This record gives sequence, structure tokens and C-alpha cells, in this order.
Amino acid sequence: MEGETLYLNGEFMPLREGRVDVEDRGFQLGDGVYEVIRIMNGQLVWLAEHLGRLGRSLATIRLSEALQGHRLEDLLPELVDRSTVREGMLYVQVTRGAAPREFVFPRPPHPTVLAFARGCPFPDDAELMAGTVLHPVEDVRWARCDIKSTNLLAAVLAKEEAQEVGAHEALFIGPGGVVREGGSSNVFAVLDGVLRTHPADNRVLAGITRRHVLQIARDLGQACEERAFTVGELTGAGESGCEVFTSSTMKGIRPVVRIGAHAVGDGRPGRVTLAILDLIRREQARLVGHQPPPALASPAPQ
Repeated sequence: MEGETLYLNGEFMPLREGRVDVEDRGFQLGDGVYEVIRIMNGQLVWLAEHLGRLGRSLATIRLSEALQGHRLEDLLPELVDRSTVREGMLYVQVTRGAAPREFVFPRPPHPTVLAFARGCPFPDDAELMAGTVLHPVEDVRWARCDIKSTNLLAAVLAKEEAQEVGAHEALFIGPGGVVREGGSSNVFAVLDGVLRTHPADNRVLAGITRRHVLQIARDLGQACEERAFTVGELTGAGESGCEVFTSSTMKGIRPVVRIGAHAVGDGRPGRVTLAILDLIRREQARLVGHQPPPALASPAPQ
């Protein structure tokens, strides 16, 4: 789109002019990691936390040196200013760079560092209250989902399958029916009064929004556990037995009203879900100088 700006290996340029080598390992081997950061009121939300996770991903794939000479904490806000994006996303990708196609690491690497900002809408109140539908799929991904890797083919296929059946998001299910996470989201459930989510191990991505959900819930006095649950617990809980929601950077908190053919609870966003959603929205608005949005629900009782 006109006006979109790219940061590529130390230079700012129009996004349409960006070029990456055909032998870039990110392109040929998926040898890279990425981050997506929310832009609100022209500011990057939770930037330091996203850069911290990017650093951990790079360390895990043995590419920590890639960001030498790239002060992203300064460059990314400048990129947003240059792009004049007020509400949207910033995408950052770091790969091991261009080298003859071999599986072993090139020594030394010549990393590719790129980022761009793009405007896009966030869900409005009516969309939030309408709720989200999840489509369960078998989790066939590799066992290092904690790395925010550019290897996303399994998620692409799962999300396409979800869309084809009229759902909004895929739901990755492990052995024994264990709920792991969404196609690009973490998943929470309120079961027997306790807010639960899959532990942040190698099977899920430790979401930045996930972390804030847990903190806000504890501040509300809500009991929380990082403990897995099964899809059967969610679909067999009855009309008032549970709440489910997803969390992600760009879509925030999304109440879940149906999983496959099964309604969640009474088929409407739950009270705990909406209380957490309200507080997340207020926190983000305060960070960027926005007027806090009207509440969608009264706070959950302590």
C-alpha cells in the first residue's frame, strides 16, 4: 500500500521496493523467527516484552548476534512514525540470511533483519460480543512451538480448514484431547471457577497477551492455574459449566461461544472473560494515551 515503509538491513525504504536474496535461508528453509506488535495511537504496545521474546527466540536458534547494529527499541518506533500508522501491526522478521543452500549453518551468517508497519482494524464491541467459533484440529506441528518460528505451514493449513467450515480460529488438540493453543492464539478456560491455560512449555507459544491475562486475572482475585485441560471438559460442561476465550496480539481477548458443533456454556461471552477483556483494553488505552473504552461487563466478584 502507498506510504508503507520497510526497514531492511539498516535502511528505510518504501515497502514495495524491498528485496530479499533468493537464497535467503528464511525463504528457502524457514530458518528465522518473527514478532508481531500491536500499534495503537501510533505507539507500540508492550514493545519491550516483544523484543525480549524475539531475543529468546534468536538465542534458541543460535542467532543472537543477528541484532548487532540494529537498535530495534529505537528503530521500530521510528518506523511507525515514518509509516504514519496509527492503528495496526508491526511485523519483525530475522533470518540467518543468504547463503548457498545447505542445512548446516553458514559461518559466519549474514542475517536478514526486516520490519514494516501496516494499518488494520481491531475487533469492535459488536464483533467481540458475537463471540468466536473454534475448529478442533489434530496438532501435527513440531515440538518447539515455544519458538516464534517462521515455519507456519501447519498453522496455515489448520486456519484454512477452520475457515472452510465457517469457524474463526483453529484449535490445536494433542493426544488425549488436550487443548494446546489456537492457530495464532493462546486458549483459556474457566472450569469450576478456576482460570486455566496450557503451561508455557515447548508445545505452546508463551504469548505476551497471555502473560497480561494471567496477571490481570490474579489482580481481580481470580484463581488461576497453568494446567492443561481437554476439549471434552469444555464441550461437556453444560450451559453454565465453563467459559473459553483466546488471546493474541492483534485480536486481543476473543470470547469463544462454540467449539466445533458444541456450544460453550450458554453460548454467550462469560462474565470472567468480559471482566478480563475490559481490564486489558483499559490497560492498553492507558499505555498509549487513549480514552478508556466503555466497559463490556462489570468486574468479576472477588
